[in-house]
Formats: sequence, structure tokens, C-alpha cells
Amino acid sequence: MVVVWILLATLAFAPAFAKGKKKKATPAYQSPVIASVTGNAITVSEQKTARTFTVTQFTEISVNGQRASIADLKPGMTVSVTIGVDPSRAARINATGVPSGKKK
Repeated sequence: MVVVWILLATLAFAPAFAKGKKKKATPAYQSPVIASVTGNAITVSEQKTARTFTVTQFTEISVNGQRASIADLKPGMTVSVTIGVDPSRAARINATGVPSGKKK
């Protein structure tokens, strides 16, 4: 009988002791951002990595939902890049936002 009471007490108080443990912080996700635009290429940075994509005449570019050109892409914009058969070339680029420091 005593053993049963000890088990019940342990099960009842176990969750109370678990609250003292710290939960691990989950890292916040940062959207990919245009780091630089040079000639016919853009460099996109995400977290701690950067990747450069070649922009061709066939690359579809849109900025804030409007058709655009590579000249309309600015560092600091949030970006989504779709690659084609060649992983170094961008098939589609969707950029949103205004570069930091030039907010409307």
C-alpha cells in the first residue's frame, strides 16, 4: 500500500518539477535577402550563407507583384529565387519590400 501511495505522489508532483527546466530557444527564421546586384547577377543571403545567381534574358523578375528588370532589384529586398535546370541561373525572381533606409 505504501508503494502505491509513493508512486501516485511521484506521478502527481513530477509535472511540477518539470516546469523548472528551460526550453531551448528555437532560432528565428530570416527570409532570404538580396545582398548585392552586379551586372547580370544577384547575390542572395540567407542566415549565414550567400549564393550568387546569374540573371539571363529569360529570367522572369517581379518586384512587389509587378514585372520588373534587374535594375529594379535592390539590396535589402526580401527575395524568392526559383532555379531552372542550371542551379547557378535564376529562372524566376520575386522580390518584395523596399530596401532598408528608403521606406515609404
